[in-house]
Amino acid sequence: TQLLRPDDTNVATNSDISLTEQLRPLPTDELLQRTLRLESLSNNATHLDERVPLETQFKSLSLMEQREATLQRAVRAHEHANNQPNRKEVHLLGKPIPAPLLHKLLPILQSLRWTVPNHRQGLTAERYLVLQTNVHQDRFYGELRNACRELMEWADPEYYYSGIAVTKNFVASPHIDERDTSFQYAVSLGDFRGGGQLCVEGKRTIARNGSDGAEQGISGHTRDGNDVCEEYVNVVDTQNRIVRVDGRNVHWVRPWDEADRYSLIFYDTSGRFPTPITESGVDLEWLA
Repeated sequence: TQLLRPDDTNVATNSDISLTEQLRPLPTDELLQRTLRLESLSNNATHLDERVPLETQFKSLSLMEQREATLQRAVRAHEHANNQPNRKEVHLLGKPIPAPLLHKLLPILQSLRWTVPNHRQGLTAERYLVLQTNVHQDRFYGELRNACRELMEWADPEYYYSGIAVTKNFVASPHIDERDTSFQYAVSLGDFRGGGQLCVEGKRTIARNGSDGAEQGISGHTRDGNDVCEEYVNVVDTQNRIVRVDGRNVHWVRPWDEADRYSLIFYDTSGRFPTPITESGVDLEWLA
């Protein structure tokens, strides 16, 4: 399995959605914290509003206007911190799914009888279906359930998932799965080309060592002292592969050029086996 560590980052291409939309799902408090931190690190701030306290800017604005102003200021702070409009990326490959499982799953998805569209607000998909785990003797989706069960018995037999999100041509739609109480497993299948990667925001600590200001990337939480936190984007190839990610971080799917893209997301909102949020966005130890 090819795996690049978080310090093997590079500049994002222009094939992604806008930075504004990537940041939009974040809570306002998080946007404010990032803005202040990034502005304190940036030496090339040129916009007047970056020298004006936030409370002064917002004095005459409505709550909705305050939210939008905070978002746009956060976007500019990210751009100035990176000296470019794009974010740092970590490119990863998911674990290859065994061929027998792929050959079973894809035909089921291609011939699936979809119900009336079941869309979540803010998400874009041609088809979106949720299979709850606590359903028994499913006449319509029993074959798909059994194939998904085989997949997870191979990938992680101890993982409890309360549901499976099944989609066709899910694209863009940056969001946070706020109801999740643990990590997810994500899979995509199909003959799509030219994109379709799963993007998951992650963060790491930049340790500033010694008086010379040398920096070293370290996965983990923000620490006290001179260490600072840096956000980046995991760009994960999940085509015919599976990856463990944390949907409580902002995530989305990149556009692609042609053919259908099917996806399976195994998640848990039950609270039975809660886990801390994975700060890196992707579980690198599970991939290794």
